[in-house]
Amino acid sequence: MGCVASKLEEEQEVVSICRERKRLLKLAVERRYALAEAHCRYCQSLYAVAAAIKLFVARHSSPTSPFLITFPPPPPPTEQNVITNPMFLEQGPSESTTHEAIACESGGSTTSSDSSEEEETKEEERERSKFLGKAELEESGSDDVKVVDGVANGSQCEQKGLTVIDTPERGRELLEALKDIEDHFVRAYDSGKDVSRMLEANRVYLQSGLEEIKENSTKLIQAITWHRSASSSKPSCKSLVASSSKSPSTWTEYKNDLFDEYGGMDSGSHSLTLGRLYAWEKKLYEEIKSGDSTWKIYERKCSRLRNQDVRGDDELAMDKTRAAVKDLYAGILVAIRSAESISKRIEKLRDEELQPQIVELLKGLTHTWKIMLESHETQNKILFEVKSFACTAYGKFCNDSHRLATLQLEAEIHNWCACFTEYVAAQKAYVEALHGWLTKFLVPEVEFYSRRSRSSAAPYRPTGPPLLVICHNWLSSMENLPSGSVSFALRSFSKDVRALWTQQGEEQQQKRKVDNLAKQLDRRTLAMQKTETRFLESKLIEFKTDQESEHHNQLLTEKKDQLDIFRKKLDMEKEKHHKCMQETQRITLSGFQTGFSTVFKSITEFSKASMKMYNDLVNCSESAGKLDNQSYIEGAQFEKIDI
Repeated sequence: MGCVASKLEEEQEVVSICRERKRLLKLAVERRYALAEAHCRYCQSLYAVAAAIKLFVARHSSPTSPFLITFPPPPPPTEQNVITNPMFLEQGPSESTTHEAIACESGGSTTSSDSSEEEETKEEERERSKFLGKAELEESGSDDVKVVDGVANGSQCEQKGLTVIDTPERGRELLEALKDIEDHFVRAYDSGKDVSRMLEANRVYLQSGLEEIKENSTKLIQAITWHRSASSSKPSCKSLVASSSKSPSTWTEYKNDLFDEYGGMDSGSHSLTLGRLYAWEKKLYEEIKSGDSTWKIYERKCSRLRNQDVRGDDELAMDKTRAAVKDLYAGILVAIRSAESISKRIEKLRDEELQPQIVELLKGLTHTWKIMLESHETQNKILFEVKSFACTAYGKFCNDSHRLATLQLEAEIHNWCACFTEYVAAQKAYVEALHGWLTKFLVPEVEFYSRRSRSSAAPYRPTGPPLLVICHNWLSSMENLPSGSVSFALRSFSKDVRALWTQQGEEQQQKRKVDNLAKQLDRRTLAMQKTETRFLESKLIEFKTDQESEHHNQLLTEKKDQLDIFRKKLDMEKEKHHKCMQETQRITLSGFQTGFSTVFKSITEFSKASMKMYNDLVNCSESAGKLDNQSYIEGAQFEKIDI
């Protein structure tokens, strides 16, 4: 009974391995879509930060600037998983941010006692209304972040030198420095377009990412040529799962118009290669499962034949059972040959299509992060040179447009952080799925249809298929990337921007308080002047006693004293407002000098580590391609046992 139980466990394990391989490859197909989407979102977040910086600089440079910026519409719901643009996904401000911006806008404009300042405030109010109205109008129709009135696009950015301009010894001014920083964000965004093309981010993610595979599975399977053989040799079934045979496959000769239509890499379509692999894995699982069922029936028939022989049953019954056994055995051989054929096609597809595509993707990522490293290093140098913040608008007032620009910047920093975390997680998840699938090729070759128990499994060998070595090193290296420090720095800077937004609100409230007091002072001064005029007129027209005159003089003196007290109160509030302006200026300069600089330092370290990781993986793949994989094959061999 022990031998039977061991044999059944072995048979079930082979089916389980095939089922697991199919599951892992299906997971890799789905996670490739997630990686493509995450990469696009991350690149788009860089562009959105550039647009937010452009808005921040424009609003803080001139209170009546005609600068206008429209933001893209929100991305499609995540449950649909649709990527409509190969370069980036549209990213809009969050709902909470929109509500806050509207609340900020409805707070009212500042007023002034001077009529010219009131007119300027009305003009600013009209400008803000135009700004918000345009943003809402573009919400439904914008396909991209469109910056109007001087916003540089990607190609224009490439025309520029994108170098740190020599600055005087006194340092750079913050707003001028932010303009250069914005250009490098656009350059970093442009650097990700090649990888988006490689990942075919424009392909629509269908149900589970596999509907197109299911739709063409019949055509895929038609490429299989079934070789039925009556040979009595008994090849290992586990070798069908784990062999590394290099026999030719008919797949490369099989062409499908659908497959020829797409392809984001020089080495072919990565998406469709995974789809083909999944279709073959699914077919292999079905063959192994069917063969396992046939084998169980075969064993029962063999047992019946032996019992009939022991009992001495009539020859006719034994011949009938013997014929059934032979038919089942022939069916088992056919299943084995079919599984061998499928297994070889999977290996050929893995080594001749998937591996070159992964290597090409790694080269693309190396180039992308090299440019990002240069951009972020330059941005950090620019911020290091910043020594002052000369905001002309603060000399007049801090209005809602300033707070709206600050709020938009905070929202995009939040989005940048979220997209960065999503990108790192998506890449790791994809490599994990691919690595898990490849490890299932590392199993010892054991006689499946054996009467003896299976030998112990071979240990994990890093000298397996070259692609396994690449994915193993990729997964290990990702654990050492300093992604945590980047997320922490982005969250910290987001808090700094939020503190600036809060301080701008306090300054705005203080300015409104000063304006209200100034209005009251104007009214009281006017009333005092009218009272004095009436008193003088009545004094000339009517005769008043000295006592009455003294009483009127005393009243005028009291009102003048009250007016002086009120004027002193206004001066005190003006002083508070001046201190608020200084504090806003300090928080702005400090926040960008420390918070934004920390972000660039951390993202520079991450970019440097990423570029090195991808470059090492490319070198590893080139070295692995020159080595003979014979040691892997020999290390996985066990003695075959015939029936």
